[in-house]
Amino acid sequence: MTYSEKHLNEVRQIIESIDVEAIESMVKLLAQVRTDGGRLFFLGVGGSAGNCSHAVNDFRKIAGFEAYAPTDNVSE
Repeated sequence: MTYSEKHLNEVRQIIESIDVEAIESMVKLLAQVRTDGGRLFFLGVGGSAGNCSHAVNDFRKIAGFEAYAPTDNVSE
């Protein structure tokens, strides 16, 4: 088996193990938060704080959420 075949088999196994119902539940919850005008807060320490900052930007700019990362120092 080639490296590519092994890699694709591993990816397939990972995808098949994903809990689709959990994802759908989270999607419904996030949709309700946006509909209700709620806010999202992302918390992280160290490198995770950087990930949170990126998530905030994505949720704000792409999905139209009011989102914050308390570790950011952004004036609005």
